[in-house]
Amino acid sequence: MFTIAILKDEDPLLTLERERIVEWAPANGWQYIEYADAVDLLARLTDLNAESIREVEIVAHGNPAECDDIRLESVRTLGESLRRVNGFSRATVVYLSGCNTGLQFGGDCVARFLAESAQATVCGARGYLAGTHAERNERCVASFSHAGIMYEAYDDAIDASGDDVWRRFGPPLKAANGDDMEIKISTSGFRPVNLTGEKAAQLRNAVEEAIQQPAAEPAPFRIAPDLRFAIRLSDGEHIFELLAGGTVLRDPVTRRVWQLRGGRALLESLWPFRNGAMPAA
Repeated sequence: MFTIAILKDEDPLLTLERERIVEWAPANGWQYIEYADAVDLLARLTDLNAESIREVEIVAHGNPAECDDIRLESVRTLGESLRRVNGFSRATVVYLSGCNTGLQFGGDCVARFLAESAQATVCGARGYLAGTHAERNERCVASFSHAGIMYEAYDDAIDASGDDVWRRFGPPLKAANGDDMEIKISTSGFRPVNLTGEKAAQLRNAVEEAIQQPAAEPAPFRIAPDLRFAIRLSDGEHIFELLAGGTVLRDPVTRRVWQLRGGRALLESLWPFRNGAMPAA
């Protein structure tokens, strides 16, 4: 069985993907499913009750640390749960069909971690991604400019099309053993973090300078934010996202974007907080 899964999301780009693929999939031998989150994805795959799942393509927003709801803090649990889905095996190939999911940033790579935990081959994109593997129209670029905003490349990103888009990660030769049991609880919201006066001022100044410039429309790529943060400006508290390794600032409510000068250094200063609730300044 060949399965293509798309997140239920009101994002205009994913809506267009769903509208196209929901008609394309059954006519081309692919099983189409929609899912709300990682747990729902597992349930939908289980409901298929397949004898053998050859490929699973997950169409979503991505970056090196996440593919929408498939995130570093939950990827081990997801991978081990996939191994219990009927038809899933070491022969199954998973495509994380979101931007930059096959690259590494800050030591993180969601495709590699999923391959290790699922004990299967996982393919991640080597740049900003458009198209899908299922349709054989996938293509990626290392960096690009859209509406006057430059989206910079992550390390080892390339321009490619077809199979060259994907970096393949294989399962470990031997699964790790351990006797400890872990219980993981995911929290939501924003945890206040006391940044130093210099760091807080630097972040606030960079954000205020960026949003004084004309905003641009979002790019036509499935990009997940590297980090979300809340910050108090002169007119109240705002939520923003950093994209493209910190080089682009996005308002998740209006979906407008700005170039963020010095954003990569700012992202690196906030990076230690990425695995918990996001910091506020």
